[in-house]
Amino acid sequence: MDETLELLEGRFTGLAQGVADGAYALWLGSGISRDRLPGLDELIVKVLVFLHDRSDAENSECPYSKALEEAVDLAKLRSHERDELDLDQNPTEWPHLNIVVDGLTDKYQELLAIEINGELADYLIWEGVDVCETYGGDEPDCEHLCLAILALEGVVSEMVSANWDGLIEAAFAELAGDSNDVLRVVVLPDDLRGYDEDAMLLKVHGCAVLAKQDPEKYRAAIIGTRPQITVWPDRADLEAIRTKMRSLASTIPTLVIGLSIQDENLQQLFSKAAADLRWPWPADPPAHVFADEALGADQINVLRVVYGEDSYTANADEVKAQSLIRAFSKPLLTALVLFALCAKLRAYLRKAEMPRLGSGEREELEEGLDSVAHRLAAGVGTDHLGFVRGLVSDQRRALSLFREGIEPTSGSTRYARISRKPASQAESDPNIATNGFRELAAGLALLGRGETVGSWSVARGSLASGTAGALKIIKGQEETAVFFAANGAAALRLHRDGIADTSDPDTLIIHSTELVRQAARSPRPSYGRDGRSSVREVHLRDLLAAAPDLASLEEGFRQEAAL
Repeated sequence: MDETLELLEGRFTGLAQGVADGAYALWLGSGISRDRLPGLDELIVKVLVFLHDRSDAENSECPYSKALEEAVDLAKLRSHERDELDLDQNPTEWPHLNIVVDGLTDKYQELLAIEINGELADYLIWEGVDVCETYGGDEPDCEHLCLAILALEGVVSEMVSANWDGLIEAAFAELAGDSNDVLRVVVLPDDLRGYDEDAMLLKVHGCAVLAKQDPEKYRAAIIGTRPQITVWPDRADLEAIRTKMRSLASTIPTLVIGLSIQDENLQQLFSKAAADLRWPWPADPPAHVFADEALGADQINVLRVVYGEDSYTANADEVKAQSLIRAFSKPLLTALVLFALCAKLRAYLRKAEMPRLGSGEREELEEGLDSVAHRLAAGVGTDHLGFVRGLVSDQRRALSLFREGIEPTSGSTRYARISRKPASQAESDPNIATNGFRELAAGLALLGRGETVGSWSVARGSLASGTAGALKIIKGQEETAVFFAANGAAALRLHRDGIADTSDPDTLIIHSTELVRQAARSPRPSYGRDGRSSVREVHLRDLLAAAPDLASLEEGFRQEAAL
């Protein structure tokens, strides 16, 4: 995972910063749900078994037997492979099932369009795939939670999905409570009206969840057969949807994840968007980036269309190199979350009042935030879902303590966002002088720089005493619980409720603004270790304002924090 973050900070910095600045729309396909829902291979087998189970070998006119034969014919088997196939046998036991499935992978639209006498044209989607039950439930995975985080942070506001499932909506429900408050799901043109939510999810091929809830209204919106896809560009009732998608494709850079764009209707849409407004080359950040192992023929065709044949041909190698990021959805979206959060804190840090530090020193300090992000990325391992849920939990608690000085509600799954604005707008936050985030960013950057040079290490977890800070610092055999306080009220609550024990010398509170003593009768704690058992406290705003240079700032921080 750390390698993916390095890729975003290196060759694809323009892409990553563009996402962090809210400049990209995300176009999503089945690749973001491959570990949660049946893949295309499984869908094909499911349809074959459905047809087999309803076939009557003794009835030469059985529509299901004819449909099964038609499905096998679509796979274009070699003669000996076809001769060895017994259609009376369950497809899961066919000797050449893998060859049949491979042959149908690029023809799944034709498979789903096979006619069953007396049934509706979408019968194999509705009954064979059992779209509502197959794609209408399950819990969100890492990718879906990451998409919700990016949207809640104001980084991604436009998403287009070719998926039937409701896993993105489930992720919003988990992290934001009622997903309708923050996410607008668009399936039908009427759904475009309004739009004051944080994000829009345009489901171009329909929604199994809504179709299950209201089949009369949403069944016709489920699209998967070849005829449905062929007529989609010309359906008058979908013109508003197409107009919205063309506008996105021609005016907002696109990051495509888990979507091959093989469907004819999407190819045509990008073509018409380019006719409206063609993207120039070179483009910085790139206008269209695909997350995949390699660019497929359909993706290359889109690049030819959006940049124009002449521009593409003259710069083909460069276009393809800048349009492909070799990363799967889990590590990519997890890395984008870390990059976006880091970029937002960087933006706040740039507005911190450090009048005596030069621009070079400020940039060096910002690098401490990158160290924190890489520290987190290094701990992801193979359990991306566990990591993201842990990140959500840790951030919820850390920001609750920081903003209010209270523990969050037990059992909550809500995500605590830094702000509703992307990194590009963080500096214009009207509350920037009082919300404490400039100083929080500086504190994290100082901790990150200290870890980089080996002065200490930063980790999550509780001390042996049971004190649990927002994080902890490990230096030799000593561990320190670290709390951040945005203001005096939050600091007082940390003291009052015993969350940060004022008598514990292994506790450090980093104040963004003024220090507020909990009571006049309490002994006044001094900075650093002076032999008395008392909490350590740092007034970061004063340190930043007084530091003549970065070295002095770091030394002053170490002294006041007694590190």
